[in-house]
Amino acid sequence: MLGRLVDVSTEDKVKLHGFLSSASQGTSAVWMIVHGVNGNFYGSTLLRDLAAALCEYGHDALLVNTRGHDLATFGSSDQPQRMGSMFETIDDAQLDLEAWVRFCKDLGYTNVGCIAHSLGAVKVTYALANQATGGLSHLIALSPPRLNTELLLGDPVKREVFDQHLQEAKQWCDKGFGHHIMRVRFPLANLLSAATFLDKYGSGDKYDYFAYWSKIQTPTYWVFGQQEVREGSVNFRDVDKYLTQAFETQGARAHELTVIDHADHSYRTCRRELTRSISTWIDRSVGTP
Repeated sequence: MLGRLVDVSTEDKVKLHGFLSSASQGTSAVWMIVHGVNGNFYGSTLLRDLAAALCEYGHDALLVNTRGHDLATFGSSDQPQRMGSMFETIDDAQLDLEAWVRFCKDLGYTNVGCIAHSLGAVKVTYALANQATGGLSHLIALSPPRLNTELLLGDPVKREVFDQHLQEAKQWCDKGFGHHIMRVRFPLANLLSAATFLDKYGSGDKYDYFAYWSKIQTPTYWVFGQQEVREGSVNFRDVDKYLTQAFETQGARAHELTVIDHADHSYRTCRRELTRSISTWIDRSVGTP
């Protein structure tokens, strides 16, 4: 996929990189593509496949990093800071998204949509609910997990493990060692600082889209894999049923939802079905570029 490397600086002077790929013909529409936890703009075959499909469809695609990219990085501002998924605060991603939307607008794009996967989808939905990225015209939220402390504490199998992580993170933060790295086993096997663990999983329902989706006025297409909503962990199980019911009850015309048959969280064997579903929704909701 041809394109060029680009970069932006956020309001708090964090430099982020991305890759802009243009369709064969000129277009005023671009889709920002946002990675999930531990990810980046170049490492995911899912995101690259989506970018290629969008360009074939006539839209430009901008694969972007947030400051939570990769496992651990260091900021390039005047005051070096620990960054990456081990150290990120989800709230800060609003500054990253604002910078990328501004970048797109400065290039002359009049229609800026967004496709975000996993934790990236949590970041974008949270930002939209807080009206922090008003420049986005449409959102496709791929497989966002529910980040809800009580929900995770209610897991019938892993609740003791999660509670142990929660208590350990609180102890380190109380001692002033929020950057202490923990080996986490649930809800996702990972390495996280104590402060980041509490931000993501110990903040009640702050980042749970069930608590804020109704504040999102941007047309949003929620997409999940059948395997994760039928067989996945507690923060994915049956979310499609509950969201669909909520959309119908509240008459949420801006929100649609679909489940891709047989798909897992990364849509490994269902890319064609996924891109077909997305292109159909774009055609219906946005139109051709």
